[in-house]
Amino acid sequence: MRGELVAIDLETTGLDVNTDRIIEIGAVRMKEGEVLDEFSELVNPDMHIPERTTLLTGIRTADVADAPRLPEVLPKLLQFVGDLPIVGHSVGFDMSFLNKQGVFTTNTVLDTYDLASVMVPRAPRYNLNSLAVNMGVDLEDAHRALDDARASGIIYWLLYEKTLQLPVTTLRAIVDASQGIEWYARPTFESALTEVLEKAGDTPDDDDDIIEVPSKIAHLRPLYPNDEITPLEVDAVGAVFQRDGELAQEMETFEYRPQQENMARRIAEAFNSGEHLMVEAGTGTGKSMAYLVPAFEWASANNERVVISTDTIALQDQLITKDIPALQESLGIHVNAAVLKGRANYLCPIAVEAMKRRGPTNIEELRVLAKILVWQLESDSGDKTEISLRGGAEHSIWNRLSASENQGCRGNACRDELGFDCPFHQAYKRAEAAHLLIVNHSLLVADAKAENRVLPEYQYIIVDEAHHLEEAVTSSMRFVIDEAAMMRRLDDLGDSRRGLLADLITALRKSDVPEKTTKRIEAFATDVNAAANDMRVHVTGLFKAVKKLARSLTSIKQGDYTVTVRIDEQAREKSAFQKLQQQWEILAQFMEVISEATGELSSVLGKFNEYDIDNYNDLLRSTQTVARYLEDTRTTLHTLVTAPDPNTIYWISVTPDMKRIGLNTAPLHVGPVVTENLWNSKRSAILTSATLRTSGTFDHIRERVHADMVSTYEVGSPFDYKSSTMVFLPTDMPEPRESQTYQQMVEQAILELAVALDGRVMVLFTSYGQLRQTSRIITPVLANQGITVYDQSDGTSRQNLLEGFKTTDKAVLLGTRSFWEGVDVPGESLSALIMARLPFPVPNDPVFAARSDTYENHFNQYAVPEAILRFRQGFGRLIRTKTDRGIVVILDSRITTRSYGASFIDSLPDCTIESAPLNQLAKAARAWLNP
Repeated sequence: MRGELVAIDLETTGLDVNTDRIIEIGAVRMKEGEVLDEFSELVNPDMHIPERTTLLTGIRTADVADAPRLPEVLPKLLQFVGDLPIVGHSVGFDMSFLNKQGVFTTNTVLDTYDLASVMVPRAPRYNLNSLAVNMGVDLEDAHRALDDARASGIIYWLLYEKTLQLPVTTLRAIVDASQGIEWYARPTFESALTEVLEKAGDTPDDDDDIIEVPSKIAHLRPLYPNDEITPLEVDAVGAVFQRDGELAQEMETFEYRPQQENMARRIAEAFNSGEHLMVEAGTGTGKSMAYLVPAFEWASANNERVVISTDTIALQDQLITKDIPALQESLGIHVNAAVLKGRANYLCPIAVEAMKRRGPTNIEELRVLAKILVWQLESDSGDKTEISLRGGAEHSIWNRLSASENQGCRGNACRDELGFDCPFHQAYKRAEAAHLLIVNHSLLVADAKAENRVLPEYQYIIVDEAHHLEEAVTSSMRFVIDEAAMMRRLDDLGDSRRGLLADLITALRKSDVPEKTTKRIEAFATDVNAAANDMRVHVTGLFKAVKKLARSLTSIKQGDYTVTVRIDEQAREKSAFQKLQQQWEILAQFMEVISEATGELSSVLGKFNEYDIDNYNDLLRSTQTVARYLEDTRTTLHTLVTAPDPNTIYWISVTPDMKRIGLNTAPLHVGPVVTENLWNSKRSAILTSATLRTSGTFDHIRERVHADMVSTYEVGSPFDYKSSTMVFLPTDMPEPRESQTYQQMVEQAILELAVALDGRVMVLFTSYGQLRQTSRIITPVLANQGITVYDQSDGTSRQNLLEGFKTTDKAVLLGTRSFWEGVDVPGESLSALIMARLPFPVPNDPVFAARSDTYENHFNQYAVPEAILRFRQGFGRLIRTKTDRGIVVILDSRITTRSYGASFIDSLPDCTIESAPLNQLAKAARAWLNP
């Protein structure tokens, strides 16, 4: 928006507009990115400034003691701002404090957060500091009002200039979609549209006709295996890894590792004999190369597809962007490689067009739609990983705009209706032509149970990160029902004025469908809408009953993360569950009627393909999707409430504010699924990981995935842990249950070690609660020593935390579950690893509790092996290369005082172990790291 505006930022004592006060006001009058005038005042809030606020802003209570109070400052601010538009970052927060004082209630308000989340759709973070760095804006003193206001104003102008580069069609679509929804970014897009149209004159580039885009996949042909299998020469496969082999000659960084050669040989043998195999490959083996070479050779010799499944995106990226290209060059073998993800990872352009046509129903849908419309201009991948989505609501909306909503679509619809190949269709065609196909664990199972298979045919598979296979299968077979999702589906259904039903009726009226038939469907749609409106009341009633049941089963405190409550036999005996059953009996009648009606409607509509109906394919798919969702939900609720399946786990998930509550189901055993889709259906399946064994055997994972008849093979690590790694076991640590003393000693250990080593410490926790408590104590103390604490509890992404930790000279990283594995910090950036507790599963986790019940001695037979696997993963974060050296500190005394503790120690490689009082830790660490 051109012309003058005022950028505003406030610093406050806290986040609650009702109890907190303003302590600083910064305002900058600007015009087209140039500063015209500035306003800055400290404000006496007549209250103590909390320590956390002082740490963030640098403003102390003493600094504002002689400052004017807010009533004295506001008149000057009013004069400075006048009736000019106000811009700020997450400006709703600032305006809530100002509007409470009765000021600026009529000014136009603009938000750089809302605008940036649309115009910079790939940004990893949208806080002011990150945006300033991303856009090259100098933010000298973050979290001081004047500097933040100035940065907001400059960023606003840069973003507005970007909006002027958008096509008219995109600008108009965003403006049209925002009508009727209060959104602080709308005035900016309206202004940009007006300006672009004025410049374009009477002939703007606004042609909505289909433009045929040349296909990028027309040249791809499906892969067909040779009629006869050509076995691999095992010695030749092994020779690739020898000191004078092809990898040594072509790769500068190659190191000879006999473990890597042996693993590659064993996999080649398994492929030759059609054998299933589990391989544990210690850290540093180079297992990805060890399985890629035989996979390359097999695919090339037999024109056969080999699927490689991973648990993490990071490993997928490593394989496709680094390892496979390096092998292509080193071996001189060209094989096609592709990545295929689940349908939910690919945008469905037709679903986006449908939302544009029907209009978003709330602010969250509007933000996601606008972001996608801009993102589509710069990306044709349609891959979810390339767009920044914030929070559960945005991910949920993405799912409804993804290819997962159109299970029966193979991609032809987009070319027919929009003139180009959809992202999923492109990915699938590349997968069909691939010798090496990279997927994830969840897709393996989701594909197997889908009506229309996503993965092309394959007989050979390598499952890396296989210790996660059971968890991934469980997750992919989980079904979640929540009130918001059910209401959203009813909103999508709509009525005669909006939504799917309105679209359908409008299209039929304009079509050549006989009028009598159209009127019959109109009457039918009216009945469906009436039933849906009644159903809303009973959906609310059902979830009120679910909330009461959750409260009767557990205490839910503010500040907790999502709480899970298992619905077992004891829960079903509660009076609150009887009330839930009564509510379901009422709701079930409405769901049955609507489910059958939408099913019948989709069936009738399916016979109308001979008529000329606008958006026919989209209307048919949308109707089928709603019908399928309602039927699946009705069936699941029936079994959960009325006829529980003994092989299914049921539970409630609820946030502390009770605003998000869900009913969940998952399989009790995944072994039968793995047997059906791997052991019984594939010629050779290889499972590999750095951690597959517990107590020296593969027995635990064999039992979990029904792999009794699968061969096993173990190759140790090439690292010399005896020389590189000290494991320090404090002799005077109390047990974790002695919470106060234990917690104080945890904090002492971190502080002393971090100071002794100038940071370079990673601490692994098993709960967010302990992490938050620890961070609150150690952060200000270490700050005085020039050591920065990066902690996972503030919501920062794992990748950003890792980057901050790696690039900061003196830093400590505090992480929970996601940091126990998949984190790679080689070199001196990480010299010490602390485990606050042994990583036992949470006892009341519904899935863990239900599976525990299937064991006679669930603790030793299930809990301990699961904890050992995670313990070994955590240990593996420290030593990542042959030259690394470090210390692992275990602050859980149970590792030495309980009988099962020896199993944890025995699971580690042969390290140097030192037992001493905690006050000797810093000295021992310095001595070990500086021999």
